[in-house]
Amino acid sequence: MAIWFWTGLADPLAGAVRDIGDEGPVSDDPRPVYFAVRPGATAQQVADDLRRAGLIASTVRFRALAEVTGLDRKLQAGNFELRRNMTAREVLDGLTSGTARRPKLVTIAEGWRAEEVALALEAHSVVPAAGFMAVVAGRQDGVSLPSGATSFEGYLFPDSYEFPLDARPEDVVRQLVNRFEARVDGRVREQAAARGLSIHELVTVASIIEREAVEPRERPRIAAVFHNRLAQGMNLEADPTVQYALTRFGLLSPPGGYWTAELATSDLRLASPYNTYLNSGLPPGPICSPGLAALEAAANPEPGPWLYFVAKGDGTHLFATNLSDHRANVARVGR
Repeated sequence: MAIWFWTGLADPLAGAVRDIGDEGPVSDDPRPVYFAVRPGATAQQVADDLRRAGLIASTVRFRALAEVTGLDRKLQAGNFELRRNMTAREVLDGLTSGTARRPKLVTIAEGWRAEEVALALEAHSVVPAAGFMAVVAGRQDGVSLPSGATSFEGYLFPDSYEFPLDARPEDVVRQLVNRFEARVDGRVREQAAARGLSIHELVTVASIIEREAVEPRERPRIAAVFHNRLAQGMNLEADPTVQYALTRFGLLSPPGGYWTAELATSDLRLASPYNTYLNSGLPPGPICSPGLAALEAAANPEPGPWLYFVAKGDGTHLFATNLSDHRANVARVGR
């Protein structure tokens, strides 16, 4: 038998404790709801968040239940899978005895096309690939593309990310682009501007460098080749731009993959603005997501007169300043 003492103070928690029976579910909806308990959150803060998420009806009754059972001291930070057809006690048990689920950790590799990023996110159950690509393509209301860009291709910064369990495609794209904005600092932007490059042009050059370079130390020299060719009005003749053109933007899981190992002569004649064998200057936009090292190389290439390079087959290249030497290098590597 409980004995209650009147203190003269209005205490809604005390009132709830007098009749603490379990509170029924707010809905019969069995679908999972991913709920995050923030580090250091109090029982009151958790109750407020649960109420906003539609998982409990009364914050006062929930807090009273947590205190009476002593479970308010056992709340743990993390991500939990709950349902709106759970009673308040079941919700509380889920937060204190259930297993906290960590945010999904996904690594975006340097040199991936947007579609490859999308498929990786879907494979980790972050967001559907098609929904992600719709945002990348700029088909989402309220989403602003970078200046000069027709999509977010190239701006999905390669890095490791933790995504919340209830992430939306637009949230994920925003997180990747925000990382790009944070990592591409003022120094790189100033160097690009000094070369007359807009940020979009910088990312475009860097994306080609990213796909051409295998050995990291060669990035600045490969960058020099492209800058020198642009300065002299020569076509870039970069194989990765043709590889990019061979697969339609937005196509998920093409049969032959995204980066054809060997290009046929007919491929080099493909009518596409991305074919740098046929078109002068830069392609319309990036062909992949370049990493910071490629962006830095594009902004600050190695000084030198190189105009050509050919792969040796071991990840490195032979560089030449004229066509005669380049042909000799091609013969040397047996291309």
